[in-house]
Amino acid sequence: MNSGSPIPAAPQASLRRALILAGLFLLAVGSAWGWYNVNPKRFDTVYQFTARTQIPGMAYRTNAVDETVTESLATTNLVDGVFSVAGVPKFAVFMGTWDAADSKQMGVVAHTPDICWVGAGMVPVVLGQPSRTELDFHGVTLPFELRIFQSRDKSHLEMTAWCTLLSGQVFEESPTFEASKPTTPGASLDNYDAGQHQGDASRAHSAGQFVGILKNRIAGDGSKQFVRFSTGVDQDWKRSLAELQRFSAQWLELHVTHPSVAGAASVR
Repeated sequence: MNSGSPIPAAPQASLRRALILAGLFLLAVGSAWGWYNVNPKRFDTVYQFTARTQIPGMAYRTNAVDETVTESLATTNLVDGVFSVAGVPKFAVFMGTWDAADSKQMGVVAHTPDICWVGAGMVPVVLGQPSRTELDFHGVTLPFELRIFQSRDKSHLEMTAWCTLLSGQVFEESPTFEASKPTTPGASLDNYDAGQHQGDASRAHSAGQFVGILKNRIAGDGSKQFVRFSTGVDQDWKRSLAELQRFSAQWLELHVTHPSVAGAASVR
């Protein structure tokens, strides 16, 4: 075949398919970029938490954070400790904050108990508690995820609540993508595979985050904040939830700003 010979039909069809696929890929990437960058959504209200370490009647102790953990979280702006009452540990707390520059190293905050606690051997259980609760900060209510976990030896139950803020907006995890696969206290754990459950939770969490970000147009490269706190449960989950609700207002300060109104800010 000389250089002037026409391209056979089969290679032409393959070339067209390759061009179509490339075009579709570029369209998808361009659409995603435009969704966040062309006339991006502006939020009237922006939230941010700060944490108190001085609470009347409680003593606070900071946990030593391993260097490898700090590296994996890609920030040194961490709060990690325990509040005790009369010398007895009562509330475990954690807060991580990432500015826009640091948050680019992370897709979306994905260190929720559904993933990390399960990977550490804890088992999600249901005692009748809801999967979400509303916490009040002096008149402003925000939704928090709520779970109860059981230790593998069944000796301890821990109720935890957490909230993720992306670009100052509450990121609500979609119930459509259920990350935890809860069981009942006392159930056999002979066939419980923590690694598999952690992997399932991670995939479900990522899918839910992707859908949520697209739905709400919350930029994934803005500031991020993750807040989590927990307390033990003695089978009376309602009492534990009431304790977490009271503690949240003692431990956390909610800063509310309104970017569209110059100088409009409040602390709650």
